[in-house]
Amino acid sequence: MGNHQISITAEFVSLIKSKTNPKYDYFVSNKAKRIFWFLSKFFSKRKIAEIFSNRIKISEEFDNFLEKNKFDCVVEFGCGYSLRGFEYSLKNEKSLYIDTDFSEVVKAKIQILNTICEKENIGFPKNYLLISLDVLKYNIPRKLNKLLKKRNLFFAEGLTTYFSEEEYSKFITQIQPFLSSKNNVFFSQENFLKKSSITYKILRKIVVFLTKNKSHLKFETKEDLINYLKQKGFDDCQGYYKSNNLFYRIN
Repeated sequence: MGNHQISITAEFVSLIKSKTNPKYDYFVSNKAKRIFWFLSKFFSKRKIAEIFSNRIKISEEFDNFLEKNKFDCVVEFGCGYSLRGFEYSLKNEKSLYIDTDFSEVVKAKIQILNTICEKENIGFPKNYLLISLDVLKYNIPRKLNKLLKKRNLFFAEGLTTYFSEEEYSKFITQIQPFLSSKNNVFFSQENFLKKSSITYKILRKIVVFLTKNKSHLKFETKEDLINYLKQKGFDDCQGYYKSNNLFYRIN
């Protein structure tokens, strides 16, 4: 996984989410909108909506998990331009939310969030932090240990699917110390082997070409993923399929 055009990837996700939350429109450049307009000339709205719907369902599952489980601190790896942490902090003043991503993304996100606060007359939440963190290069525990609370949730939405097996192994090895405590939970999602239409596959290839970020199929089934995690020393892990996606948690 590289840091190639990471902002374009984040903008595409924001464009998808802007359909349900207008604040995401602040993160979408005219360039990203033109690309979407160009694609709509060659593919039906139904096929484009299929990709959009799939991406939104992933975010909704993370939102639901956060709503149903209470934590003192939430850390989101590879947050992109997600507004989840910002909006969660506004509603939950006693909890700390930490968003992490590449320095370029964090810098741009802070500027846009300040614009949103100014235009929407919103006070920037004091319990919301944005930290520059390359999860494949930095020492994650060293960056986060002093900020964590008694009960912590670690999120990775749409992140590890871009990792090769070697990169994924490095990442989960880094977060393993956090999960030695039963108070902490890791929640994420992965690709798995599934049938897709030819049109869907073509659209996905175009997105990969534009963003220069290729997803990897590391596990063909839920069982493959769980067995892999157990071999890595994670005894308490569960996975499930929902809305044509594979989600999992590690306690």
